[in-house]
Amino acid sequence: MFALMLTSSITTVLLMVTSAALAWVAYEIYSQNKRRSKEIAVDGLLEPPTPVRIPIIGHLHLMGGYEVPYQAFSFLGKKYGDIVKLQLGNVKCVVVNGQKNIKEALVTKGHHFDSRPNFQRYQQLFSGNKENSLAFCDWSDTQKTRRDMLKAHTFPRAFTNNFSSLESLISSGTRSATSEIKPGEVTHLKPIILKHCANIFLSHFCSKHFSTTDENFSEMVENFDEIFYEVNQGYAADFLPFLMPFHRKNLERMNLLAHKIRRFVEDEVVEDRFDDLDVESEPNDYLESLIRNVRGGETPSLPWDTALFALEDILGGHSAVGNFLVKVFAFLVNEPDVQRKIQKEIDEVVGGDREVTIGDRPRMPYTEATVYEAIRLIASPIVPRVANQDSSIDGYRIENGTVLFLNNYDLSMSDQLWEQPGKFLPERFVKEGRLIKPEHFLPFGGGRRSCMGYKMVQLVAFGILGGFLQNFTVLPVDNETYRVPIGSLALTKDTFKFRFARR
Repeated sequence: MFALMLTSSITTVLLMVTSAALAWVAYEIYSQNKRRSKEIAVDGLLEPPTPVRIPIIGHLHLMGGYEVPYQAFSFLGKKYGDIVKLQLGNVKCVVVNGQKNIKEALVTKGHHFDSRPNFQRYQQLFSGNKENSLAFCDWSDTQKTRRDMLKAHTFPRAFTNNFSSLESLISSGTRSATSEIKPGEVTHLKPIILKHCANIFLSHFCSKHFSTTDENFSEMVENFDEIFYEVNQGYAADFLPFLMPFHRKNLERMNLLAHKIRRFVEDEVVEDRFDDLDVESEPNDYLESLIRNVRGGETPSLPWDTALFALEDILGGHSAVGNFLVKVFAFLVNEPDVQRKIQKEIDEVVGGDREVTIGDRPRMPYTEATVYEAIRLIASPIVPRVANQDSSIDGYRIENGTVLFLNNYDLSMSDQLWEQPGKFLPERFVKEGRLIKPEHFLPFGGGRRSCMGYKMVQLVAFGILGGFLQNFTVLPVDNETYRVPIGSLALTKDTFKFRFARR
């Protein structure tokens, strides 16, 4: 009798839950139709199509079953259209597919969509205020000032002192990195590449250089890499804040790493330069530009704490470059023909009497195209935008505060835009002996929120890749799998190992 009563009770509960779910679905469909007809009538804008959502989680369940969420966005785009409205947890979102629509969001109406998501995790990762970050802050006068100060250093023009200095630093760093390679032996490449990328960045932006055996320097590089990996992860807690307590310990650890980085920057990089710098003289590097801005007037546009965050952000860019380069080698280990073509280009343009330099880029389109092709296949997402006002894309209403996911994965992997998109073919970026960049290739975004470090990625990656392949051929290690993860530049700490054969 008890068993029958229990079964009956469970059945009743299930029926009630099922009925409630069905009622919710019916209400959702009714509400969507009502909203759509109402909104069209008021101002002529269309309400973006939206799938039926589930209570609490909204449409988060639609993200499951894919290697990266952007693959789900492509599927939704094919089913519902280029503009799709989603409710991810408590965050209202719109997925933007298609080159024309993405450019409208990035450029034509970029000033409508220049804010960033207000995820709690971002707040905690940047000392309680995401505005401290260059990449994750909203647009502001402070952000404009920081970007303007960076341009001369992150986009050095050819034949300038900045470019010549960076060229020399990249060549020196590549020489040091290749000297650590022991031909024939199994090599854990990531620590080597990260340290030398870090020294290139520190030398270029701060006129500082450290021994790769320096323990404090090595710890700083590892700390940056861990934080870089963390900010590139996506969690359900970003959309369901009640899950944040499950990430508390990890976020506390990230904050500890950030404090250690700050101590290193203050003690080992800035040292006494803040007080000793002659602010009337021309700055020699980015650090001096920041100090000059803070100390050079009665009303500095940047507080010193904000300036330090900007400095740490751009120095942390070495992690992005280092992780990317390791992925490039992981692609090339399975592409011996591509390696041979790069080496042939190096031999014809540079020869063996001098090193490859970034000044060789105009005459080495295939090598640079290899960098482009790796960027394309990784399909790293454009940082989400947030609407700062009511606006529209392709005639669809975008409400103020909506998070925009710009589907760069579809632009990079669409078989309508690329021939054999799953294959590693640098040739697709070379035409008549010249490097080309298709209009639908937008890996670094666009408009005033485009990535500030993308030229550094290209320059440093070209120099180090060229230097390595001038000296070595990259070979696989037995039982090592070289499957390059997509959707992010970040790699785990203990990642691909290689062997190098001297040419």
